[in-house]
Amino acid sequence: MKTRNQLCTITTLLMSVMWLNGCENYAEKTHESWVAPPEAPAYDDSTIFARITSAVQSDPVLQGSSIEIKVIDGNVTLSGTANNDDQITRVNMHSWIVDGVKKVDNQIALK
Repeated sequence: MKTRNQLCTITTLLMSVMWLNGCENYAEKTHESWVAPPEAPAYDDSTIFARITSAVQSDPVLQGSSIEIKVIDGNVTLSGTANNDDQITRVNMHSWIVDGVKKVDNQIALK
């Protein structure tokens, strides 16, 4: 009988410790929808325009092309003419890799 009481006491203590430990961990766990996501950096159109223009002007493959770049709310519109498909692809690539670009509308035509 004494052994049985000791076993019950030990079991109760172990269960209490496990329960308390579980409560501590539960308090630390929150669902991701309960926490506001961190704010993403904001990019203004003039910065996006400047970065794309700089990349296009410094690319030697794009020499001889006539590209116009417009940026409105992170949406880039490319127009003008290029000598070949490689130039069109490169301008498109330069536009997409700039942070803050949401969409690129490539309307560049071949000469």
